[in-house]
Amino acid sequence: MKYKIAVFPGDGVGPELINEGVKVVEKSAELDKFEVEWLKYPHGAEHFLETKETLSDKKLKEIKNNCNAIYCGTFDNSVAGFSSISNLIRDYFDQFVCLRPVKLLPSVESPLANKTHNEINFVVIRENTEDFYVGASGRAKNGKNKHQIGISRNTFKAKFALNIETKGSEIAYQIGVLSRKGCDRIVKYAFEYAKSKNKKRIAAVDKANLIDAYSIWRESFNKIAKEYAGIAHEFNLIDAAVMNFIRQPEKYEVVVAPNVFGDILSDLGTVIQGGLAFAAQGNINPNGISMFEPIHGSAAKLKGQGIVNPIATIWAASLMLDRIGQHKSSDLIIKSIESVLNDGRTRTQDLDGQNSTSEMGDAIVDKFIELHD
Repeated sequence: MKYKIAVFPGDGVGPELINEGVKVVEKSAELDKFEVEWLKYPHGAEHFLETKETLSDKKLKEIKNNCNAIYCGTFDNSVAGFSSISNLIRDYFDQFVCLRPVKLLPSVESPLANKTHNEINFVVIRENTEDFYVGASGRAKNGKNKHQIGISRNTFKAKFALNIETKGSEIAYQIGVLSRKGCDRIVKYAFEYAKSKNKKRIAAVDKANLIDAYSIWRESFNKIAKEYAGIAHEFNLIDAAVMNFIRQPEKYEVVVAPNVFGDILSDLGTVIQGGLAFAAQGNINPNGISMFEPIHGSAAKLKGQGIVNPIATIWAASLMLDRIGQHKSSDLIIKSIESVLNDGRTRTQDLDGQNSTSEMGDAIVDKFIELHD
């Protein structure tokens, strides 16, 4: 089997980290008998500053027609006029699932006292396209105001004609929108993911006790849960979920949440698993092309020093291989990372060691070879 992967090395330390991910994937391909062809795209903030070139629809269409997945490094999104590459890709390919593994690796410290890697091991599945991030916002000054707001998503199109009369003060507002189709498809994905990974529990998060719009979320969840009798399910209010992440993360296997709450819980998950060096995510379209990336920044000041931990980027590669069907390689990459950390002989500076980015990548490759049957 041959896979074509679009690669965006990105900015800052991104290219250094992507090199390590590519190295691990190529060794996986060699030992597990599949082929990978990398199609490199230079687009990022640094490329934009040099050329003023943005990621065009033509390039995105090229990826759609030729590639099986997208693998990204890190981007500097602080540059004026530069549009986030990740956002452009997510929107174009309707990657409505954000999959974030939250797993404490061996010998990595969590800020949660006395919690081990056996107790912090779940995934957060976040709806990626709706809720309060649809861009429907505005301000109304004292008096009468008329606003027109249009929203276009793959799941729905809507127009709001607002007649706003305020007295006493200027106001700001934000409209959150959830569609039946959007809720159904993310909940369905969560149950299918749980089924494929032999997970037995799903928690759905919302704030339905105070925000009536989440009633449609609960209806979708209850309806789809009936199709999966072997998987236990429950609702958590976001308040309780945040507390439980801290007090008893071991209760979770799969967490599914609307966009805003999924965002909050994913970031909290990053902290309890030891930090950004271990945080990877998949932006997934189950019927299309998906994108995989570390979630930390581009660390421009560290560029070229070869000291940044590549584990998040390598973990993103593991998620990518799992998505395209190379489950054995994907699982073995994670086992190799765990084994290297457990050995303790290879440690980057963030882990109080002196090894370089490439030395950590080499150690994971060597361990992959050792563990491979």
